[in-house]
Amino acid sequence: MKYYNSSKPITLNMSRDLTKHIKRGNPWVFSDVLQKPTKAESGMVGNLMNPKGELLGQGFYCPKINLAFRILTLGKKKISDELIEKRLDLAIDRRLHILTENNNTTRLINGEGDDLPGLVCDIYGDVAVIKLDGDSSENFWYAKGIAEFILQSQKLKIKTVYQKRRNSADNKGEILAGENIDLTKVQFIEHGVIFESNIIDAAKTGFFIDQRENRNFIGKISKGKSLLNMFGYTGGFSVYAGLGGATQVTTVDIAPEAIKASQKIWSLNKLDPAKHEALTTDCFKFVEEARKEKRLWDIVITDPPSFAPNQKAIETAKEAYIKIFADSIRLTRHEGIFVASSCSGHISTELFVELCSEAVARAKCRGKVLAINGQPEDHPFPMALPELRYLKFVMVQVFKDDV
Repeated sequence: MKYYNSSKPITLNMSRDLTKHIKRGNPWVFSDVLQKPTKAESGMVGNLMNPKGELLGQGFYCPKINLAFRILTLGKKKISDELIEKRLDLAIDRRLHILTENNNTTRLINGEGDDLPGLVCDIYGDVAVIKLDGDSSENFWYAKGIAEFILQSQKLKIKTVYQKRRNSADNKGEILAGENIDLTKVQFIEHGVIFESNIIDAAKTGFFIDQRENRNFIGKISKGKSLLNMFGYTGGFSVYAGLGGATQVTTVDIAPEAIKASQKIWSLNKLDPAKHEALTTDCFKFVEEARKEKRLWDIVITDPPSFAPNQKAIETAKEAYIKIFADSIRLTRHEGIFVASSCSGHISTELFVELCSEAVARAKCRGKVLAINGQPEDHPFPMALPELRYLKFVMVQVFKDDV
């Protein structure tokens, strides 16, 4: 079966020797160390050469972005359909224990973490969603062949494979293999919790699977407590809290469709609608109003969109994180729990914890770190590429001296 678009390999010469860096497992080469080849197109197979003229490996070329080359093989090993099929099968084997009667959603393929750079696939029940990272990945990978492999795998129970593109694209996606079904109401189960997603219009591949274990954790500590879920999207943390026995849950997000979905998911899980306050409003304005009204919650979760989409934005992002986190802490009861989360790979875990510490101080409180979590096991990353350890989830118990 065909899994990639084969081409005669171009030669890519490095102007700086990164041999040790690459052999340690970092599969990324940036444009500032590559000599630009002639007549090379996006997604073409390339042989990577160090300054000594030694072949370091094969990958594909990405001329339009700073990440100019993504490595698939090292040394003299060549890219082949047989090699890719073996890696696809290995990725499936790694996830089989996650797929149970109680949980039928997982990240099946996680790009560089499964030695398949630029390729992501998530499973939602019997629907698999493929997403390719950029035009070079679109040109290199043969998505239809990958879709057929996933559909035909006897280890999985997939009926439909959909390729999702950016929501801003003219063509948001297409069904590549299997049954032609309604993808606007895809239901799946996560730790026994029922979810529904509009795969076509939703963020990422349809849901934030990377927060699965963190949501489950929140459910376990919510009994008898009130919870505020800010930037709550479709209410994942909220419904876990409700099922965990929370007395009252507030979900806040600026997107009307997200809030509408949060209410439906609450209903699908047969929870009391009187215990869920779903608000379509700007979270930054909400915290100001809530402070004026002196509202407090036992658990406050703040998971804003990334304030640092690139390296240059980090300094500005630091202040933005501190401010929204400090405001959130002010809405947390004495001895309550504040949770800060972010999906920015440009903010390290160490820096993120520092920002949380500064936010606690700015709110004139004391804090005790209860947990520092990240992405689950189905989101692996190369040890030599810590940037892909992107998810931060910091849980802090808040102490207010004047209470």
